[in-house]
Amino acid sequence: MRRRTTRGIRKRYTEEHIIFDDDDEPIAVPEDRAKDDDFDAQSDGPDAHDEDDHEEEVASDPSSDEEAGPDGDEGVGEGKDQSTPPKRPRNAGAGRIQSRKSFHDIPHYPLETRIVTRVYAGPLRRYARYSALRDAMYGPEYQRIKIIWDLEIRWANFPVLPPKLPPEDPQGVMPSPWLPRGFERDQRKKAALWYDAYQLHAPQVQQAHAVPPDGAQRFLPRGPGGLVAITGPWDRQEEFLLCQGGSLAVGADGIPVNPSNEERCESSGWMFDVASIPLAIAWAPLSRPDLQILAVASIPFSDQELAKPPGDANTDAAADITGCIQFWGFVPVEPVAGHLAVPSTVAPKLVGAMCFNWGRPKRIQFCPVPLDVSGTFGMLAVLCGDGMARVIDATNAGDAESPVTELETPVVTLGLLDDYNVEVTCLAWVNTNRLALGHSDGSITLWSVFPRQLLQRVGVHTTYVIDICSAYPSNPYMIASIPVGGCATLTDLSQPSSEFTYFPVPAISFQPNLLCWNETMQGFMALYPSSTPNTTVAFLHHRFFCQARSICTGPNTLTCVSAGATHPFILVGCADGSVFSCNALQKLFKQKGEPLRKLKILEHEYRPVDPATHARSPWRSSSSHHAAAAGVRGAARVLQGFLPEPNDDPRTEKRKEMDRKKRAEKSRRASGKKKGRPPKNGDGAALEDAGEDREAELEEKLASRVVIHEPLTRVAAIAWNPNVQFSCWAACAMASGMIKIMDLGVQ
Repeated sequence: MRRRTTRGIRKRYTEEHIIFDDDDEPIAVPEDRAKDDDFDAQSDGPDAHDEDDHEEEVASDPSSDEEAGPDGDEGVGEGKDQSTPPKRPRNAGAGRIQSRKSFHDIPHYPLETRIVTRVYAGPLRRYARYSALRDAMYGPEYQRIKIIWDLEIRWANFPVLPPKLPPEDPQGVMPSPWLPRGFERDQRKKAALWYDAYQLHAPQVQQAHAVPPDGAQRFLPRGPGGLVAITGPWDRQEEFLLCQGGSLAVGADGIPVNPSNEERCESSGWMFDVASIPLAIAWAPLSRPDLQILAVASIPFSDQELAKPPGDANTDAAADITGCIQFWGFVPVEPVAGHLAVPSTVAPKLVGAMCFNWGRPKRIQFCPVPLDVSGTFGMLAVLCGDGMARVIDATNAGDAESPVTELETPVVTLGLLDDYNVEVTCLAWVNTNRLALGHSDGSITLWSVFPRQLLQRVGVHTTYVIDICSAYPSNPYMIASIPVGGCATLTDLSQPSSEFTYFPVPAISFQPNLLCWNETMQGFMALYPSSTPNTTVAFLHHRFFCQARSICTGPNTLTCVSAGATHPFILVGCADGSVFSCNALQKLFKQKGEPLRKLKILEHEYRPVDPATHARSPWRSSSSHHAAAAGVRGAARVLQGFLPEPNDDPRTEKRKEMDRKKRAEKSRRASGKKKGRPPKNGDGAALEDAGEDREAELEEKLASRVVIHEPLTRVAAIAWNPNVQFSCWAACAMASGMIKIMDLGVQ
């Protein structure tokens, strides 16, 4: 029998004939076999291949050898049915790009229905790493490749936390290098002209009045009592009471700063209690160096408690539709030339609060262009509980005695009023006067703030849009959106009918605050789009949005993510109260065998007070004088000082550990067989115990993903400061009501 061989044979893919289940007549598709003159000219060159030396590939059928006759002639064997029709050729090219017969031929679409048609067939491959990945994402222009190359080298020595160095330093933070020179200055000039026109033509659009302290209690959300905070190093933590609305400065170890003690007079951040659940936080983009503003949108604890009996329902109907946005001010140390801003020992205070009767605030976002003129903190977009988006001028209208202001009318109200039961679900600023909104019917709209005008509406999804983000400032009209059920999508609002792409894996998402734009890396950070539950943050480049790259994996369900505006470091919050940080740029261009690290910044744990045993202490220490204190709603413990750990998925680590054990076992057997005796018991037992301990640790990490924690333990929101001099400041808002401001820069 003749031996078949396929070595050196060029594969020629053939399309399988279409099989119709009904009686319809198949459509005949003519095949153009005409040759192209350009191809003929190129094929005669010195590098042309000789097609006569290649044979057509024989279909690999297991039964072909058995059917061959004794002399090697197929179909002549004994008992062979001569009338058997030839077998249909396999569709070896299903799901692949078909080779073109000529220059102008369009390859046929894969006809194999079992192959998923939502595939990516571009120049960037999943296995591409380092230089190939860099050139495909940021090339082919040499100038763009050089920018990302320089950025990678700039922060190569900082694997987990950003440097506390100014832009002048070769390793310091820096504004976006992807913008033309003078872009930010021009944006500020245009924003100032737009704000002056708004004040000139509509000075009475936003109407507000100050609320006396007695009346402010109806708007400000308040909890059942203060919060006992347990912070400090793990072996010597201290307890102190945070009153409702109270604040204090803390040191690098988490213990409150004592200004009278010279050894403990350096502050590393602040901690304060908003006595409610913070749903969203936003830093105001300010150009002033003496003050930083953080806006907090929070709701009362009663909004997320278990359903109460009808008799215990709140009788105050007005309290159900009120909302409040608090503005907290932070004073840094006097700036020093050549250094970034440092937190001071002055405790933060509530500089203002804007209240309204439009429902609870769900999302807030400042206009990205600074507008700190005429006593304003900027334009703030708010998603209200009534399903409408409103833009308010965050002016400092209050005073020291009554910082609370009640809004009667906003700057503008945006929403689709003509469509039945279509509400606004998310929002994102595109520039100074443009706002993109996501709706409950799956559409995305683009609005002009002043004058109010609906510019366009695009039907991107078919379900509720849960999150939306703009690629401002370098690509402001690139809008990424995530629906409740469906595919993460990227739409170019400048050409919405043609520029449209999506990640090809459908997923179900219920958690907002998991989509942000990374200006340094020119891509979006989001929860990895997957059809199965996962705890991984992915990077989706705006040019290759349909291909995700894993960046950081958390130990529990992810709740929020934030990327720095002047550096590539990201912060990830989880449902178990942990916050992680890593260098996303270094992770993206990881080389094989290069160890990468991530750092757990802190771990927050909350324990409520049991009403039945209110006299007993809800925390570990029974000697604390806060145990019998009245008006305490619970205790929150904050752990910090963790060591860096490998920045890898536990499933990948487990697979590597299993492969390592297999190699070690194989090497042990080979070594014992060669020497004629087994290895020493002591060394073998030590290696086996170390492998078992490592595997048990990875099993514990995988099991932690499904652990359910106290609801108020989770990290509700997280945000890096966008201002350059304060870009190492990060705000972490926990569901317990505690908000911690940290200076995470390192030397």
